[in-house]
Amino acid sequence: MVNMNNSVTTAGQSNYVAKTFSGLEQVLAGELRAFGAADVEILRRGVLFRGDQRLLYRANILCRTALSILKPLGDFRFDSKDSFYDQMRTIKWTELFPKDKTISVIATAHDSEIFNNTMFVAQLSKDAIVDQFNEAFGSRPSVDTALAQVRIVVNIQGDNCKVSLDSSGEALFKRGYRKMGGMAPINEALAAGLIMLSGWDKTSPFLDPMCGSGTFSIEAAMMAAEIAPGLDRKVFGFSHWNDFANGMLEEEKEAARSQQKPLKAKIIASDLVGKMLDITRTNIMGAGLMGQIKVQKNDFFSYHPREENGWVLLNPPYGQRMKEQDIRALYIHIGDTLKNRFTGYRAGIISAELDAMKHLGLRPKNRFQVFNGPLKATFNIYELFEGGRDDYVRSKGRNVESQKPKAKSQQPKANSQKPTANSQKPTAKSQQPKVKNNRTI
Repeated sequence: MVNMNNSVTTAGQSNYVAKTFSGLEQVLAGELRAFGAADVEILRRGVLFRGDQRLLYRANILCRTALSILKPLGDFRFDSKDSFYDQMRTIKWTELFPKDKTISVIATAHDSEIFNNTMFVAQLSKDAIVDQFNEAFGSRPSVDTALAQVRIVVNIQGDNCKVSLDSSGEALFKRGYRKMGGMAPINEALAAGLIMLSGWDKTSPFLDPMCGSGTFSIEAAMMAAEIAPGLDRKVFGFSHWNDFANGMLEEEKEAARSQQKPLKAKIIASDLVGKMLDITRTNIMGAGLMGQIKVQKNDFFSYHPREENGWVLLNPPYGQRMKEQDIRALYIHIGDTLKNRFTGYRAGIISAELDAMKHLGLRPKNRFQVFNGPLKATFNIYELFEGGRDDYVRSKGRNVESQKPKAKSQQPKANSQKPTANSQKPTAKSQQPKVKNNRTI
């Protein structure tokens, strides 16, 4: 029997799961609390929270670090393919969305003795859903694996299944401004999270000297001007649900617009490659920020900023992007440039070249473990100053020993009981299961 206790709480309130990158869970939790979410709980690659329908709309409009927001429908145990199908049929699908909508099922399976092919999980789930519609109306939703209006998320762990609706639809990191991308552009939600982790105060100068397609600069400008990342989105996943309240959505959008303010910080996007600057300008225009971000051609290694006491964020090339280049020499050069030309700044650097980071010749003030797509990376924050570090620390009235960097990670330890972003409650298993495959139907 499907357990609905994890989906509905008090009257008008429901549980939701916001998914994010590993390493940004605490940042996302802070965002959700600021929006009014209750019972916020950190998961692995996600955050569980409680709220009403209005909060769901607000979170989809305002969250900068969320990838999607799921509404759990329930969970159940099964011991065969037939029992799985029967349990899926007990969910009241006809009460959730109309029969004329297109659907897709996103399925994952971990450690299952019954299902070794997630394509079959998705197919069987789809059959249960459309059979219920056929029985009730004599017609059924059609399947669209690419642009489905209603997305159903099915997660199997052993003999347990959790079922959710994706309230966001298209992934929330797709703000709509990126008309063109450079080589391996950083994800918008990840970029926003790194800016938040950097501690940027939204008023000091912000430099993006290896700007690529301009993502850091655009996200910083949107953040400082309080421009909601989902404000221009026409349709969300919940727009196709039976309980969709368009008036409520428009009220939340108008509330978000009322929070916008003039951009005070000086934000500079620069690159050595003219083509990348053209891409950056196109994306800035797509974000409605033309004239708000200064774009200029500069070689980072000969660049000496006129602005004082600002922040500089770097996403240097690494891994496959480097090909035959000398990674070690590059990072030595980056470190020397920061020390000699950016005194008084704070620098944030993300890289999957963990060994190469040691060649910067800089001691990080903070270190965060994150994932850039499938790549395990580190995001380090450096305070750039003249003279010795101990003298600098003492000048700030701090204890030298207390300033030694500690690795910060939002990921659970191997023996922890942290639940995953696709679960509603902690599970007894502590080890992260291996994903066999992920399919959509």
